[in-house]
Amino acid sequence: MTQHNDTVHFGDVAIRILTNSDELTVSELTLPAGAVASVHQHPHEEVNYVVSGVLDFMCNGEVTTLHAGQAIRIPPDKPHNITCHKEAPGVVLTAWTPSRKDLLARLED
Repeated sequence: MTQHNDTVHFGDVAIRILTNSDELTVSELTLPAGAVASVHQHPHEEVNYVVSGVLDFMCNGEVTTLHAGQAIRIPPDKPHNITCHKEAPGVVLTAWTPSRKDLLARLED
């Protein structure tokens, strides 16, 4: 994991924090074509809106393919990940509630 100002990198996935409060964090995820975010889970509710690209969202073992203009909700504490299709990079607007203080702490490292 590396970071730069307002951005945290997990492998090829860049998470840029756009705004934050005690109850909400909003970020922009950038995934290169073919990138796979590792399976993870956290106590935050998450909503992902696909800005560009075609991405597979796996949640609790079920895969949903989304295109630009579509969104998906990820419940708290469910294993999930994102896979960007090989044809083009992807951009996802992500909101978490409550705030992702764990990500914000990595910006301060």
